[in-house]
Amino acid sequence: MKKITIISIVLISITLMNCEDNSLLPLPTQTYSSSFKGKVILENQTEYSNALVYVDSLNRGVSTDSSGNFTFIFNEKDSVYNGEFKIRYFLNDYDMDSAKIVLVNGKVRLDTLNIDSEGKIKTKELKQILRVEGWTDKLEYKIGEKITFTARFTNVTNREVSIFIQRSEGELGYVGLYNDKYIPFLLNGSCGIVHPAGGDMSLKPTLFYEGTVVLTIPDSYCGDKSKPLLIDEYIVNASLQIDGRLLNQFQSKFSKYVLEEWWKICRGNSPKYDAKPNKYNFPHIKIIK
Repeated sequence: MKKITIISIVLISITLMNCEDNSLLPLPTQTYSSSFKGKVILENQTEYSNALVYVDSLNRGVSTDSSGNFTFIFNEKDSVYNGEFKIRYFLNDYDMDSAKIVLVNGKVRLDTLNIDSEGKIKTKELKQILRVEGWTDKLEYKIGEKITFTARFTNVTNREVSIFIQRSEGELGYVGLYNDKYIPFLLNGSCGIVHPAGGDMSLKPTLFYEGTVVLTIPDSYCGDKSKPLLIDEYIVNASLQIDGRLLNQFQSKFSKYVLEEWWKICRGNSPKYDAKPNKYNFPHIKIIK
């Protein structure tokens, strides 16, 4: 009995010593990073550029490169930001997704929420909503010539999708020429004045909407000779909105960023010459002399 008691006392003493020693060990310190990285994979694509990665409240975004990789870097001006922030992943023809991070004085707190200990966010896989494609009657045009443009929007989901097209401006709404270096050139419409009339339509799975318009290649933007249409390559783009998404809420900061800032940022190795983040298969044409 005495032997058992002595052993118990020794074990208790060792335990107390260990507890005492542990209290003297330094507490783990929280680490931070001035950037975070991630990757976006897009359904039905082999090239993943053009996805917008946007941080709420900062009202700033970056684009994925051809492999889907992105890096978001914070600067000294971001030192005023503290707390939890939402990251939005957006393309106009894909379902949205999001993640969350914690900022402390403008730096990312590692190993919290969706950020790991190396400053990476788990790869996001975005599902396609619409397959958007288009055709023109030829590839080269002179100013003043007529262009015939056809576009088709196919629902590739297993649910009904509601789309909106400004059909007061024709079967495809506003149609324009886009190039990273210039402002968008409208081929129709009242020089950017948006009319309230439009059309909603619901597409059931596998169904599509198709329209064709014949328009004239203009010599300048809305008749302003100081903004001539330059000899270059452009993409022909039809306006399209998917109902119930942030892009429809024109009063939101995110919508304003997409409409006014998106085309200005670098979009990796394969710029799309477009007005919105998307993977549309719209035709490229050349304006020639």
